[in-house]
Amino acid sequence: MTDSSVTVFSNVQNKLGESPLWHPLLETLFWVDIEKNLLLSKCLTKPDSLTQVEMQDTVSALAWLDKAHLIIGTSTGIYKYHIASGVRQTLTFLENTQSTRRSNDGRADPWGGFWLSTMDTNARSGEGKIYRFYQNSLNCVVQGLTIPNGLCFDKARSRAYYCDSKASCIFTLNVNPDSGEPILPAQVFYQFKNTQVDPDGCVIDALGNLWLAVWDMGCVMCLSPNGEVLNTLPLAATKPTSVAFGGNNAQWLFVTSADDSNVKTNQSLQGNVFKISGIKNGQLEPPVII
Repeated sequence: MTDSSVTVFSNVQNKLGESPLWHPLLETLFWVDIEKNLLLSKCLTKPDSLTQVEMQDTVSALAWLDKAHLIIGTSTGIYKYHIASGVRQTLTFLENTQSTRRSNDGRADPWGGFWLSTMDTNARSGEGKIYRFYQNSLNCVVQGLTIPNGLCFDKARSRAYYCDSKASCIFTLNVNPDSGEPILPAQVFYQFKNTQVDPDGCVIDALGNLWLAVWDMGCVMCLSPNGEVLNTLPLAATKPTSVAFGGNNAQWLFVTSADDSNVKTNQSLQGNVFKISGIKNGQLEPPVII
């Protein structure tokens, strides 16, 4: 990573940018602004192609299904979303009768499933959960969290990862190598000593390293499969929220961020989407299978 460089990919100032997703069939980065109920996208081959679509509910997590569709996780459920028309099909409702709940982080797993976390809108302790939607069935796989984040997967080591941002902790969960179903209780993978910073969105590279956006620390960290800090890359935004590999060879790492009105310098860069070049071992997100 000695040749890495950080540039601005989109200068739209998101209130709470989240869930960057590179769609390999469209050469397009999608992401959301949770606070504004927006789905945003920008095509790599069309620099002026930024689109913003207002959604009917709070969208917080994305995956891709095929060339025409995304999978979206919202405050009411998980949906198949037609990109061109905006028409969506319900795959499963999710805590949709509870007005004090919303979805948070989510990601496709390598077995064709889609994981989505939920939380109390006021971040009440212990109310956070993680669900897995797989083969048209929805199961709660983790409970008792506060701000569940960082869902990502290492198929080679049969691992799922997640964070509880409130606890400043990253956990690992052993899963069935054939189905991706959790088989053992979670264990602590990395505990931040500074509890004033929050681990947020994560992704795993081809070597099993975990790349992490660290909220309030203004950086992306890279941790080895053993939890050793390999690298820390500073950003101009103080509140990075999530990360995703992208590009034809997964050679970039995209980073979303949130606005931060407390920052006096680089105010215009808060909430931007950044692109880190020089990634050596990135890998693209798998599709969801339904």
